[in-house]
Amino acid sequence: MRLQGFLYTIAGACLLGLGAVLTKLVAGLANPFLVLFLALLIGGFFIALFLLARRQSLLLALSRSAWVDMFLLSGLGTALPLVLLIFGLTSTSVVTGGFLLQLQGPAGIIFACLLLREKLTRKQGTGTILLMIGSIIVILGGNQIISWQTSIQGDLLISMAALGFGYSFIPAKRLCLQIGPLQISSLRLFLSACLIIPFLFFQSSVIKVSFSLSVFWILLLYGLTNFGLGYIALQEGLSRLPAWASAAILQTIPIFATAFAIILLQDTLSFIQIIGGIIVIAGGIIVVSGEAFPKRFSGIFGRNLAEMP
Repeated sequence: MRLQGFLYTIAGACLLGLGAVLTKLVAGLANPFLVLFLALLIGGFFIALFLLARRQSLLLALSRSAWVDMFLLSGLGTALPLVLLIFGLTSTSVVTGGFLLQLQGPAGIIFACLLLREKLTRKQGTGTILLMIGSIIVILGGNQIISWQTSIQGDLLISMAALGFGYSFIPAKRLCLQIGPLQISSLRLFLSACLIIPFLFFQSSVIKVSFSLSVFWILLLYGLTNFGLGYIALQEGLSRLPAWASAAILQTIPIFATAFAIILLQDTLSFIQIIGGIIVIAGGIIVVSGEAFPKRFSGIFGRNLAEMP
């Protein structure tokens, strides 16, 4: 079960890394909020069609607390952080933004320990620290020119976005006991898309290039991989792992983003990034080979949240 959760989460990190590269390809095509809205809808419809093919219902009878967690996951954990990220990147560099966004890992671990009463062993904590250090080295070790002339406002917005992404592991973990990963992911994407609608009026610029067939396929791939398959993989992994472990493993996203940038954008890999990648791999091995995860995780009110085998 633990290995399955690790593999699902790694797959999710890989898909999110691909999504980061695809974001670069579609970022200049239109209003970024429009691109985000369409990508969320594409991912949601993809999962909904898959549920329909399996004759499973999208809307299930959920308790009031489950709906609260669903709105927290969609609003505070998805839509709002994405909006803050868009606004933040307009006034800070991509490198600094990527550096600050890695705060979502420590934030997720802290939230999991405080709100879900999860605990790390010393060995797992060491592996988590190595994951974070390695991911930061990969981000800062690129061959691109690094400019630290950024605004405090942009840095603050991205830091707040990282906190939101870190918090998303809490309601997502609580929902694992009530509905399946497919339903959670689909509802999360649809609700997040609805919450993005008011922001479509910001930066309401017309599409800068013609919406060709190639652009359509890039946007379709972006929605299917980053928000469709990626969110399913993350939720599947979260149903098998403690929230802190999922947050820690997602620190590998820069590794996959760099790899896809080399393949798709002909970027080059620096020696420092190789060292960072080795550190990330070592940290992941330590986390996975650590002591057995606790079998029970108590929620903030002391109720059982998950039973691990």
